[in-house]
Amino acid sequence: MTAIAFILIVKIAVTAVLTAAPFLLTPEPQLAAMLRTTGDGARVIFRLYGVAVLALLVGYGSGFWTIAEGRFPFGVAAMGVVSNGGAAAALLITGGWRRARLVTAFVAGIAVVLLLAAAFSRQALAPLW
Repeated sequence: MTAIAFILIVKIAVTAVLTAAPFLLTPEPQLAAMLRTTGDGARVIFRLYGVAVLALLVGYGSGFWTIAEGRFPFGVAAMGVVSNGGAAAALLITGGWRRARLVTAFVAGIAVVLLLAAAFSRQALAPLW
């Protein structure tokens, strides 16, 4: 396994379990209560967000084909930097990081390690063990 494959596996697994699945599978009243929202529009947004996150995870997964060919998945890394870096920036700018410190640290960390992996792409493709 390479470093970039490991990064993608961690990102996909954590995000699938903690974000995509809850937004797609949690009953709407429970999700609304957890997120302290009301209104009919909120439930549509919850499901759309879940689908959007799932689409991003498919995008991350596509990087494994490129890695298998011995090439660095620069497009996948760029997508991850924008997605995770943007999420971290939004949480920092809005003050949301105060309620979601672990989430903020995770998305910021993923953005940073993807940037480092892209900067050192040859090393990121080397086997870890």
